[in-house]
Amino acid sequence: MRIKEGFMGLCLLMFIGCFLTGCQLAKEEGSAGGYEDRLVGVFVTTEYLDLFDFAGYVEDNVRSLPGGPGGEIVPDGAGEKYQGRLYAELTKQILTDGVSGHQVEREEYDFPGVEGIAYYSLRVPDSEEGEGYLTTGSDEGISDGHTSLHSSDGGNSVELEGTIYVPVGSGRTYYFNSMYQSADGRVYVTSGSGMSSGGEQSEGGAFTQTMKADYTMTENGTTVKDSISIQLSIRMMYPPEEIVILQMGADSTVVSRGEYHPEEVPDRIITEEETAYWIVETKKRDNSGKVLRTRAIYDREAEYLEAFFCREDGVCIKKQVTVERALPSSAAL
Repeated sequence: MRIKEGFMGLCLLMFIGCFLTGCQLAKEEGSAGGYEDRLVGVFVTTEYLDLFDFAGYVEDNVRSLPGGPGGEIVPDGAGEKYQGRLYAELTKQILTDGVSGHQVEREEYDFPGVEGIAYYSLRVPDSEEGEGYLTTGSDEGISDGHTSLHSSDGGNSVELEGTIYVPVGSGRTYYFNSMYQSADGRVYVTSGSGMSSGGEQSEGGAFTQTMKADYTMTENGTTVKDSISIQLSIRMMYPPEEIVILQMGADSTVVSRGEYHPEEVPDRIITEEETAYWIVETKKRDNSGKVLRTRAIYDREAEYLEAFFCREDGVCIKKQVTVERALPSSAAL
C-alpha cells in the first residue's frame, strides 16, 4: 500500500500527538456512564492502515487553508475526528490437544481483511452467560510476554510487555496501530506510525515502542484512576536452520539426540530415565554466511524447552516444547 509523503507526514504527526496527550479520545455522545474510549492494546501490521478521511478533512477545511483553496494543509490538532476506525470481530475457536484430545474454546478479536499481530488487555462486558471480566490476549508472534494487572478501590493498572522477533535484514516496516475499546464493548484500531527494520543489522538489534494512557472517572463522589502501559519491541535474529535437542547424562554423555527442522520440532518430548539435563542447540548463519550455533541448557526438572521457527510472514516464533516425565522402569512393568 503506497501513500504520498505529505499524507504520511500528516498521519505521523497526528499519531505522535496522540501519544503526547496520553492517547485519550474525547467522550462520544451517548457513551455509557461517561466512559470514554480507552486504549487497550496494540495491533502491529506490515502495511499502513489507510483509515484517515483525507478527502473529508480537505473538504471541511479548504476555505481556511492559507491562501484559500490550493494552499498548504497544516495539521492544527483538530483532525482527530477524521481518523477512521477498523472494528474487530469477536470470533471463537475450538483448540484440540493433539495428545489428549481435550478441547478448549478460545475467543479472540479479528480485524477482517487485515493481517497483523495483536496484544491487548480489555474488558468483556456483562452478558446473559455471566458477569464481565478483564481478559488479555496475544498472537503467537508475541514472545517473552509479561502481563501485570493491579486492581484496587482506587483504580486498575495494566502493564503489557512483549517482543516480536524478526529476521535480520528483512527490510520490513512495522506499524504500531493503537487498539481502543468503546463504552459498548466494541474494539477498534486506528492508524499508527511505522518503524523500519532495514539497513545494516546484526542479531540482537531492537527498537521499542511504548504507549501509555491514564483515565480518571468520578462516580458517586468517588474518584477512580485507571492506567495502561504497553511496551513492545521488534528484535532482530538470524533465522534458525536446524534445532538439535540433546538429553545428557550425569557424566555428560549423550543419552538421546534429536535433530529437527525448526518447523518440525515436536510439541512434547519425553525425558529418558538417565537424563540429568537438556541442551537445545540452534544452528544459524550470520550476514556473511558463517554458521553459528547457540546453546541453551535446561535442568532435568524443566517443564518446557524453547526453540524458534519463522513463519512465512517472517515473524519468528518462540515455541515452548512441553517436557513429560518418563515412568520408572519398575512402574512401567
